[in-house]
Amino acid sequence: MLKTNAAASYLTARQYGWMGAGYFLTLASMPGQTLFIAQFNDSIREYFSLTHSQFSLLYMGTTILSSLCLIWAGGLVDRIGPRLLSMVCMVALAMTTIVMSRVDNIIVLGLALFGLRFFGQGMMPQIAITTLSRRFVKFRGRALSLAEMGMPTGEAVLPYLLTISIMTFGWRQVWLGVGMVLLLIFLPMIALLLGKAPQRKGDHTSIPDEKPLTGKAWTRGRALKDPLFYLSIPAIVIPGAIGTMFIFHQAYLTQSKGWDTSLFTALFPIHALGIIAGAIGAGAMLDRIGAWRILPFALLPLGGGLLILAFSNSVWVIWVFFITFGLSAGMMAPIAGALWVEIYGTANLGKLRALAIAATVLASAAGPGLAGILIDNGFNLDRQALVYALLCLVVSAVNFAGRDRFNSRARNISKETMGP
Repeated sequence: MLKTNAAASYLTARQYGWMGAGYFLTLASMPGQTLFIAQFNDSIREYFSLTHSQFSLLYMGTTILSSLCLIWAGGLVDRIGPRLLSMVCMVALAMTTIVMSRVDNIIVLGLALFGLRFFGQGMMPQIAITTLSRRFVKFRGRALSLAEMGMPTGEAVLPYLLTISIMTFGWRQVWLGVGMVLLLIFLPMIALLLGKAPQRKGDHTSIPDEKPLTGKAWTRGRALKDPLFYLSIPAIVIPGAIGTMFIFHQAYLTQSKGWDTSLFTALFPIHALGIIAGAIGAGAMLDRIGAWRILPFALLPLGGGLLILAFSNSVWVIWVFFITFGLSAGMMAPIAGALWVEIYGTANLGKLRALAIAATVLASAAGPGLAGILIDNGFNLDRQALVYALLCLVVSAVNFAGRDRFNSRARNISKETMGP
């Protein structure tokens, strides 16, 4: 099931616009990401007199609840146009950040954290990736890799910017400013970029109308009984779960390794560069050979980085870990977006991707909590890193062993349509 590597000149301005919308939607998801919220950790805990464990449990609980809600809400992408749905979620996310700027009791804080995780981490990427996966065929990989660039852009710029802004203006004013940026800049930009459906050069038919919806028989219930679903999910959730775990426990990690915490946080842009390299490389490759062929190799960089982290305390290991973690996370982003189209088609794509996103969010919530429990019981992050490295290798081997099943399914789905 080889795919042609079509020239970029084939793309129209509208198609570039929709790809840009995907980028800005993932960038706008940053207020709901752990990396963003973590910058307010000390300020929020101090205001509400919360311990580390109390705030962690509140954060984990709201994240788990948001993941459960995403199982239903993610399917809205199949029924509501991306322009309307993205604008509604953008407004809801902006309102949530404004609530964060005025929060004064623990119940409202919990509701606000839920809103940030649900609309930010959950719905924004769901709309962006599902829409581009369905709208693009020949350029699917490149469209998804461009959309995923929003995340490393935020990771490279926002931690330092937020730190300075909080010190200068206060944490409440920063949340208010974030809401204003979402409403005054991102909202009209998304409305403009998603104004009309993308077209091919030389005709006036939008891409979805050219191709019938595929995989109509693959409902959510049937997918949950499919072995390929359970072969795919571990690889998709591992980068996010492990990454969130080490970011959340970065203070313990740097202390145990004898590293300077400021140096560790200063090197976050290296992680962003790794994501960009992984996403661009994987996006170009999956346009040629398909996502299922790349899937077994996506976790190998992370596995190698974790092995080095487990056995060395040298400062250069920070660079290695950030690069390898970024490469795996970057590769997995377009792979996860395209894989569901290849093995399940487009008819129920939103509902099926919602399952994957819910699993990813759940793993990102459980990872830090599990790591904390293990640390408290004497199982330090070095020993955990070794276990996670072996897990990456095992999952990669299992996905490689299942390549014939992936190939057969992808061929069956591709027979339902011949696409540009």
